[in-house]
Amino acid sequence: MKQLTQKLRSGDMEIQELPIPQLGKGMVLVQNHYSLISAGTEGATVNTARKSLIGKAKERPQQVKQVLDTLKK
Repeated sequence: MKQLTQKLRSGDMEIQELPIPQLGKGMVLVQNHYSLISAGTEGATVNTARKSLIGKAKERPQQVKQVLDTLKK
């Protein structure tokens, strides 16, 4: 089974060959014939991963507020 992986710091992508997962009760294995990668989403993920914690906090002030509110409780 092939899986696309991405290193968040560099953005490098690699296709890896992995064993087929073992299925548990009630699970199914689906064979994909086509797949799509959203360059915008993947690029944004890499961009965010490269930022410092302060940079990430500045980018997501609402999430910082939620964390602070949770800590206060």
